[in-house]
Amino acid sequence: MTTLSTARGRGALAVSTVFTCLATLLVIVRIYTRAVMVKRMGADDYVILVSLAFSWVFFGLFVGEVYHGMGEHFKLIPGAIFKVQMICFWASVPIYQTSLFATKMSILLQYRRVFSTPRMRLACTMLIGFLVVYGTWTIVSAWANCVPLAKFWDPSVPGFCFDKKALWFSNSAVHITTDLLILIYPMPVLKSLQLPKRQKLALMGVFALGGFVMITSILRLHSLLIISNSSDPTYDNVGAAEWSAIECNVAIICACLPSTKPMLSKLLPHVFSTRSNGYRSKTTRPSRTGRSALGTGTHTQIQASVIGSREPKQDEYDLDELTPPGSVRSYNKEQQESKEAFSGIKVTTLVEQESTSHPARFANDDTGSTKGLVHKQSF
Repeated sequence: MTTLSTARGRGALAVSTVFTCLATLLVIVRIYTRAVMVKRMGADDYVILVSLAFSWVFFGLFVGEVYHGMGEHFKLIPGAIFKVQMICFWASVPIYQTSLFATKMSILLQYRRVFSTPRMRLACTMLIGFLVVYGTWTIVSAWANCVPLAKFWDPSVPGFCFDKKALWFSNSAVHITTDLLILIYPMPVLKSLQLPKRQKLALMGVFALGGFVMITSILRLHSLLIISNSSDPTYDNVGAAEWSAIECNVAIICACLPSTKPMLSKLLPHVFSTRSNGYRSKTTRPSRTGRSALGTGTHTQIQASVIGSREPKQDEYDLDELTPPGSVRSYNKEQQESKEAFSGIKVTTLVEQESTSHPARFANDDTGSTKGLVHKQSF
């Protein structure tokens, strides 16, 4: 089949390629971290794989649009090539929406796993329910934008089409609102964690990177306005297609960043690690000297040393159960954490006691038996 590509289309395709590859790289790092380092895959990890798969389908349709005249003026495109481009455009809209909604679902499922407070779980469940209902409507309305479907790429066909401008902008408004909610959700819990300030700010910064998704959604609005009012859709669709590719892939990247914390903890332990891998401390209690009623002077010295060295445990790498103080956690998990926290630690305590009697003063006293005390005892 004859193809037609333009410099505008190829430029947009290059941008889409970069962001799709970055999203794929982050997903690979995430799956490696969860499956190999943490050995604990969750529902959110499988859902992000679904989102990435739809992102690649969107990329394939993007390629189809570019090599069938996207970026060229409508009047210069042969009818057969224009039809293929419009079919790719029609199919790309619900695929883009599916990828974006799947990413939001993955983020919320991750929140449910990580932040186990009842209010947080309820809030995530409610938003997931809303996304399921609204996402279904958005995807179905995108597929059936025109009845019959052929009217989308052939305006001469009799039938009915939804108002594209109203549909696209209402969907964008919902995406921006849900992006804002997803950004705000974890902040109160993260703020209340009992962590060093630097580690707390680092965690909040990782989750706050999701704000980039909202920024791309807002920037995409301008390109949507252009294409919805355009009389030359093949030329003006480049901006909307490019920003759609950026948005769905940036969403995947931001969704993967919190799950890469274990990898970041290994690379930057002083910033992201919440536990130390080893420690050594020695405490010496000051000596005490006193005199009993028998006139005996005593000298006691206690030395305690704690030497520990352990390899990082699985929980150090995981981003599970980030709950504020006072939250209810299972007894078994506390037992396990307590056991792991003290594994590999050797505690040594040395107690020395020295007793000195005065025989001259108590020579005739029955209590003179204190002369029989061991001069120096060590336990």
